[in-house]
Amino acid sequence: MTVGSWHKGFNRLVKAVDALKKDGLISEEVLAQIGNGDYMPTCLNAVDYYSPEDFVNVLKQSRIVIAHAGMGAIIEATNQGKPVIVVPRMAKLGEANTDHQFNTAKQLEAEGKILVAYEESELPVKLEEAKTFVPAKSESSQEILRVVQEFIEDVVRRKKNS
Repeated sequence: MTVGSWHKGFNRLVKAVDALKKDGLISEEVLAQIGNGDYMPTCLNAVDYYSPEDFVNVLKQSRIVIAHAGMGAIIEATNQGKPVIVVPRMAKLGEANTDHQFNTAKQLEAEGKILVAYEESELPVKLEEAKTFVPAKSESSQEILRVVQEFIEDVVRRKKNS
């Protein structure tokens, strides 16, 4: 699991995965990069940050990746063919300044590249789906970046025109 490096952390996701592990809904070891949040999980093998090299190695060991909708984690995990479950940060909860992660998640979900839990309560169902989920292939991480950039630019254009 990874929550990225944003200064506000992502306690909601860390707490949700910690609870799933505690309740036995996740039986495997969970390696978690928990970032800047102030919640310290009790059931996860947690670090604040992995070095880029360690992050890649942890992903290689992982069967499923649970992440915020940050492009770095998504690109690296999908490049390795790992099923990714994304929980987007929500602006209304103060987890981000905008809902760009929601928009990113929606687009990549529509393309079959990731699974999305829009609410943490959806994680058990998404974990079950991830057991057989095969992400749609991309030409490259550059292709994912291009698609997301075009999508964001389109959203910004529409907001300016409305």
